Amino acid sequence: LPVPPLLSYTGNRFFLTSFGALYFSEVQKEDALSTYRCITKHKYSGETRQSNGARLSVMDPTESTPSVLDSFQSGEVQMGHSVELPCVASGYPNPTIRWLKDGRPLPADSRWTRRITGLTVSDLRLEDSGNYICEVTNSFGSKEVTGHLNVIDPLRVTLSPKNLKTGISSTVILSCAVQGSPHFMVSWYRNTESVLPDQHFSIQGAHNETLFISAAQKRHSGAYQCFATRKGQTAQDFSIILLEDGTPRIVASFSERVVVPGEPFSLMCAAKGAPPPTITWTLDDEPVARDLSRVRASQYTLSDGSTVSHVNVSSPQIRDGGVYRCAARNSAGSAEYQARINVRGPPRIRPMKNITAVAGRNSFINCRVIGYPYYSINWYKEGLLLPDNHRQVVYENGTLKLSDVQKGMDEGAYVCSVLIQPQLFITQTVYITVKVPPLIQPFDFPPTSIGKLMYIACVVSSGDMPIRITWRKDGQEIVASSGITIDTKEFMSSLQISKVSLKHNGNYTCIASNDAATVSTERQLTVTVPPRFVVQPNNQDGIYGKAGILNCSVDGYPPPKVMWKHAKAALAGIGNPQQYHPVPLTGRIQIMGNGSLLIRHVLEEDRGFYLCQASNGVGSDISKSMVLTVKIPAMITSHPNTTMAKKGHLKELNCTARGEWPIIIRWEKGDTVIDPDRNPRYSIITSPNEKTDEVLSTLKLKPAEREDSVFFSCHAINSYGEGRGLIQLTVQEPPDPPELEVREVKDRSMNLRWTQRFDGNSVITSYDIEYKNKTDTWELKHATRNISPSNNQANIVDLHPASVYSIRMYSYNSIGKSEASKELTISTEEAQPDGPPMEVILQPVTSQSIRVTWKAPRKELQNGVIRGYQIGYRENGPGSNGQYSIVEMKATGDSEVYTLDNLKKFAQYGVVVQAFNRAGTGPSSSEINATTLEDVPSQPPQNVRAISVTSDEAVITWAEPPRMTLHGVLKGYRVVFWAVFPDGEWGEMQNITTIKEQVELKGLEKFTNYSIQVLAYTQAGDGVRSNVLYIQTRED
Repeated sequence: LPVPPLLSYTGNRFFLTSFGALYFSEVQKEDALSTYRCITKHKYSGETRQSNGARLSVMDPTESTPSVLDSFQSGEVQMGHSVELPCVASGYPNPTIRWLKDGRPLPADSRWTRRITGLTVSDLRLEDSGNYICEVTNSFGSKEVTGHLNVIDPLRVTLSPKNLKTGISSTVILSCAVQGSPHFMVSWYRNTESVLPDQHFSIQGAHNETLFISAAQKRHSGAYQCFATRKGQTAQDFSIILLEDGTPRIVASFSERVVVPGEPFSLMCAAKGAPPPTITWTLDDEPVARDLSRVRASQYTLSDGSTVSHVNVSSPQIRDGGVYRCAARNSAGSAEYQARINVRGPPRIRPMKNITAVAGRNSFINCRVIGYPYYSINWYKEGLLLPDNHRQVVYENGTLKLSDVQKGMDEGAYVCSVLIQPQLFITQTVYITVKVPPLIQPFDFPPTSIGKLMYIACVVSSGDMPIRITWRKDGQEIVASSGITIDTKEFMSSLQISKVSLKHNGNYTCIASNDAATVSTERQLTVTVPPRFVVQPNNQDGIYGKAGILNCSVDGYPPPKVMWKHAKAALAGIGNPQQYHPVPLTGRIQIMGNGSLLIRHVLEEDRGFYLCQASNGVGSDISKSMVLTVKIPAMITSHPNTTMAKKGHLKELNCTARGEWPIIIRWEKGDTVIDPDRNPRYSIITSPNEKTDEVLSTLKLKPAEREDSVFFSCHAINSYGEGRGLIQLTVQEPPDPPELEVREVKDRSMNLRWTQRFDGNSVITSYDIEYKNKTDTWELKHATRNISPSNNQANIVDLHPASVYSIRMYSYNSIGKSEASKELTISTEEAQPDGPPMEVILQPVTSQSIRVTWKAPRKELQNGVIRGYQIGYRENGPGSNGQYSIVEMKATGDSEVYTLDNLKKFAQYGVVVQAFNRAGTGPSSSEINATTLEDVPSQPPQNVRAISVTSDEAVITWAEPPRMTLHGVLKGYRVVFWAVFPDGEWGEMQNITTIKEQVELKGLEKFTNYSIQVLAYTQAGDGVRSNVLYIQTRED
């Protein structure tokens, strides 16, 4: 099947709202001819779904007060978005709509768009909040709807730092900056799991907007999300935190060297770590003295995270020699490197400070020798040359390393001896004091439960006194109001809880410190609580098809696990429960966070006994039973969705309902309740069936009329709800006649177009078109029948031009034939005449004119009003080009006459005549020939001359004039002559006629001058004489 066309929502009568409603503006009868479906397309998957079809019933308008079809309610919208406030009204006459905001007309603003479907406000601002009123008014009344719009600033979240790469044991601070609506709350997630405070994590701020990670470990790496929520709003941002072993390491360093005083030298040390480390310099365990004139230190960080530091000595002196050490430190640890720089000069040992070492760690002692050269550096303790055990190492540069320092063995005086010349030593003594750090004996929290006593001792088994002992819980200092008592003595501290509660759950840290070090031990206290009911289940009713919650709330620690079980009973609430079975948890049935059971759509099978059981492994399980009774709201169980009726016939609509009794049935037509007492054309019969708990209701239409082609609904109502069955009744009848119009009229055809306004609620099967001459009766009609219903236009051909026709049309459906359409009267256009003029006669009038007479073409061939004629004429003699010359004249009547002038003399002409009307020229008549009358020659004979002259005779010859100048049939020639005497007198003029082109003149006077002229003559007379020829007879 072809895909049905989609409705267009701009520039016509259809409007689609943002929430999927379709509205018709200026409803027309043909709107009832279509089937309407809603097609939805999934935004992400692209899947499309199509609804069932619906049809629109269109009735003739009746005057009515406005009614609001769709209205808006109070709501909350984010700033910057758009909102549509629907307000769609119907009524007749069409109502006008006026919008008010806070009691005043809407301000002039391009962001406000009034449409037929309502008011659209784009780019919302905070000041757009307020009360909106839509007033709908026509001449019969008014309605209004009111709602409040609250524009809120949308939440915007920025988490910083955005991405962080740092080292283990560092402190990370994530800040969640929230903009927008107030009263928000922030929650934190790492790798999509909620972040809970512990000894590493702490959440601070009025809205939990700051996350601290102290002593961060590698496992704390991941994607951190900050969610800000307010009612239905949620906004989030994320940051990637990468924690790595960031302990600094030296990646580039300097080497031992010898310089002379005044020779500059530069030392470089580069280190990597996370975060980037800081580098410090010492010379013989003392910070490098910065003498800006001679000694300068610098430090910078490269793009790869390396830290580079330089010490530059521009003019070294003997005191600038010694062991240089660069130390790189960050929050993850430290690394160092050292090498000796020898400045030539007399050797000596700098004064050395006594050293305090921590037992169990490593310690370095530098012999602070300056000057160069020297022979060797040795260390002595109690007169013995070191090393004297495996924990001692003496390096070439004179540094002594003590590994795993022991108090009894390593504490004491150490002597550095430098051989500067043979048998010449210089010495310096340094004293090492060893401090012992605290050592905490292992302890643990035993399992406990609410209300019990708790006593834990933190004992320091070794370490130099004095020792300071403190406690922390979850990284925070323990306050006195927490119900915890702490008792501390010299090397022991006890933590006492007189009555354990859930708030005491957490991680407890004992911290011991002295002058040597600070150590700690952390243990977790878990307080268990047996489950108990906070809210117990109670018997309750559930409504079929509605959501129901079976309340059951428990607490305890660990949090108890709640299980629901179900047992069916013969009648809910009566008898004992049968065997309980776990409730299957599906999408319809779920256990809520507080332990209650959510049934999204209660079904009859859900009735029965329910058991809420809770356990957490502490103490005994607890359980409580209840009974769920399912009440059936009134619902329609059987009704036709669509049904047909014939106009004028009886029609019954049946509807079956069930539910808790009593049930009331109400019928509605459209939105109007049917009252048979007021409209006797309707009757309602309702009969209950106690066996099936159903009610059957029948609505009778006596008879069905066109106005019944609407939606009828039967409503079933009881104490628990209301059900509705929608029945689309289509009353069928013969169609209304088409509305016929003429789109184009030509001379022999016309194009008709029609619109089928109402099809009688039955598909149009065909159309008939009938037409006739205006003056004829319909018995003499012509017809085009069984036109396809898919057509809405047709061409009528073989019409006669310039004629008047009557046209009408019928439509057919399965019910019958429509009435005739409104009769149209159409005049066809003129066409070129189909016949030539008749009885064409030519009459020569003069030698240069011919009179042409004729009659108009036959009436049925004129195809319109003859406007005039075209007379074509041509000479048919030799040398003619055969082309007609055309003259045109207006028509004067049925008989016409026209004289052709300025023709050639005595020439044959062919003449044709054509009639023309507004559409063009018709065929020409057959060619008729006629010759113009004769005329005298227009030129004399040629080459007139005397060929022989005597005393009394002369022979004159000539040639025929040009034939084109004869203008008739040449009859002969005349020779005219006369004597011219010496005194100038003329003699008698004589002439001789001949048919020859020569003549002998006899009896002439001797020795006399003669003038001679020759002419040709036709039946019309003498032509032009030739020029005078002078001759003289001879003497005798």
